[in-house]
Amino acid sequence: MLPALVGLLCLPPASSVFTAEHGSLGATVRGTVKHHHHDHHHHHHHHESRQAELLVYRPKARWRGLFSVFSHSLRYLRDNGNRNLPIKIEWTDIPNYNYGEDEKRNLWDDFFLQPYEVMGYKNLTGEEYAEVEKEHKFMKEDISEGYGTKRGVEISEEKMELGRSLVHQYVRVRPDIQAEVAQFRAKHLAGFKSPFAVHIRLTDKITQSEENFESHVEFRKKIEKFMELNGHDAFFLATDSAKVKAYLKSYFGDKCIVYPSTLSTNKSHYGAVHKDLSIRGFKKAKDIVMETLIMASCDAFISTFSSVSNGVRWLGQNKLANDHHYFLDESDTKSQ
Repeated sequence: MLPALVGLLCLPPASSVFTAEHGSLGATVRGTVKHHHHDHHHHHHHHESRQAELLVYRPKARWRGLFSVFSHSLRYLRDNGNRNLPIKIEWTDIPNYNYGEDEKRNLWDDFFLQPYEVMGYKNLTGEEYAEVEKEHKFMKEDISEGYGTKRGVEISEEKMELGRSLVHQYVRVRPDIQAEVAQFRAKHLAGFKSPFAVHIRLTDKITQSEENFESHVEFRKKIEKFMELNGHDAFFLATDSAKVKAYLKSYFGDKCIVYPSTLSTNKSHYGAVHKDLSIRGFKKAKDIVMETLIMASCDAFISTFSSVSNGVRWLGQNKLANDHHYFLDESDTKSQ
């Protein structure tokens, strides 16, 4: 049975009322919107068509990974969600993913419903919008605490709660993606009593989050200790390091479950898969979304500092959100 991912699937939309990359384009465009009134009195205006503005958020995301862009998109939703206008997110200008056959592809649509659908606006029509407002602005990423610290993108409890509430209001995973997560769990995790999630973000993060860089053996010892102290019998591992993945998989065997993601063997960018343009953009995006959602469905979570681990906690079920630990804080002697 798949634990319900918080607010992701088919919850009734929250009442209409999450950040940006170093360059962002916010556009207000006009189009016809059918706003669905939740109206049980059978008046004659169930579906009224009216000219409405549509806010389009198209982050220009340079070398960012997908969940850094997700964080910026949440920020846009936080800043604009209360304008009582439908919002559309376009992930079409993320150079790490939008290239080759995916150059114009809106990757948001591959994984999530549009915020306007979650907000209750149905049947948004018209491809040719007249753009009436464009903004090019640098948004400081303040939904997470940002870079420049040894702990990288660690976020405060307040920002964690903010992100979770924004997800609850505006974000739903597409049913077909949800089904794939459930299939993976049924096939690989269902046989275990209490699988937890592990995320280890290394490669190019050495330039931002020095504290992530413990030895493979240290990671292994902390995972073993965590299993022992908390009675977990298996874990789902996601990492951008092919070496760590191979080491932990060979050490833990069947107790270490992984998703068949493509990792980079390219030495440039310290082997960061999201910066390896020899791998198809859509495949990289789908891998990280699937890994994030599988982690989010687990009971507990231990991680390094990264936008992905933030994403897991924003999207995860309550149990996981309340049982998250950083490797850095788990000393070998710590007892729960």
